[in-house]
Amino acid sequence: MKKILLIIGVLFIANVTFSQIFSFGVKGGLNSTSLSFDEFKVDWHDPANSDIHDIKIKPHESEFGYHFGIFGRIKVLAIFIQPEILFSSVGSTIKIDDYPNLDDAKSIATVNYNKMDIPILVGMKFGPARIGLGPVATFNLASTVDAADEIKGLVEDYTSVSNSATFGGQIGLGLDILKKLTIDLRYEFGLSKIADGVSIGGKEYKTDQRQNQIVASIGFMF
Repeated sequence: MKKILLIIGVLFIANVTFSQIFSFGVKGGLNSTSLSFDEFKVDWHDPANSDIHDIKIKPHESEFGYHFGIFGRIKVLAIFIQPEILFSSVGSTIKIDDYPNLDDAKSIATVNYNKMDIPILVGMKFGPARIGLGPVATFNLASTVDAADEIKGLVEDYTSVSNSATFGGQIGLGLDILKKLTIDLRYEFGLSKIADGVSIGGKEYKTDQRQNQIVASIGFMF
């Protein structure tokens, strides 16, 4: 009987200790994404009438997207490591200038990306508050373009060379409420290019495209 009670006690202590060191949960939220690159000019061959247009491509406004997934957290004293696996749907807009007879409404194209993000944050806890930073690997699953017919082929060429995997960094603040609810606000910055360049109208154009975003999420820990 004493041995059984001893085993039960050891298992109970191990379970309590493990739950204090390791936890996991689910999370989701919103992203505000912008595409960063230097504007550049291209000679665009219009397939509708075979005309060649000297146009300009430049980044425009941020777009909102969403994300959801799972996370784990290992905590030793005040230090924590938090890996995550997230599915994200994000978008950004680009603007086409100097295209003839194209009004402002049609000159804006939205590029949407579905991707898998794997951030790993390392940081410190200060009571319920957290601060952390770390790398994030992003794998592009698919991209779509929402643009006027006049420029849709141009934008599709622009996005068709996106790299399948990119790397960035995240830094942010977090708050844990009653050890169950977790809130995070992060800034993500690109460390590698989305694409080394684009091929438009048979010509190669070098670009330094990087995607930056603000990520806000709420999660529940088990």
